[in-house]
Amino acid sequence: MEWKMQMIAQRELDRQLRPLLTARRVHRPYGGWLRAVRKALGLSATELAKDLRVSPSAFFRMERAEWKDKISLQGLDKAARAMSCKLVYAIVPYKGSFEEHAAQEVKHLVQRQKAERRRKRKLAVAMAGVQKTWEQKKEGTEVGKRRLRKLVEALWEKMKEEVAAGKG
Repeated sequence: MEWKMQMIAQRELDRQLRPLLTARRVHRPYGGWLRAVRKALGLSATELAKDLRVSPSAFFRMERAEWKDKISLQGLDKAARAMSCKLVYAIVPYKGSFEEHAAQEVKHLVQRQKAERRRKRKLAVAMAGVQKTWEQKKEGTEVGKRRLRKLVEALWEKMKEEVAAGKG
């Protein structure tokens, strides 16, 4: 039931964000949005500083903070309102939608689970071979000893490969 609620939430979020998805392709102008909008509106930093009740140097610090990703949303919102604008804030996926993103995650999870099952089956077959060889070794056959040595070496190599590949 929880996954159904999650899917509904993803669809609703995708619906609400649809108009903003084109924002993924928009890049912040050189100098930041505050500076670009201020200049486009023909406003001076002194005028805006006065409206915000701060010094002009404090307003320039705000512009610099925005450019360096250090400004607060509250400060950015106040500056936007001082320019008769509205701050629009959203988090959107890099590609596609949230629903597609979730579906991709489920696909990766299923693939990992299948790979783990295959690995466990291979290990079970190898262990069965070791058990059979161990029984032969108990009987003292030379073939059994050689087979056990080969299986142990093969398992050891396989384990080293998996550790090197980051699976272990």
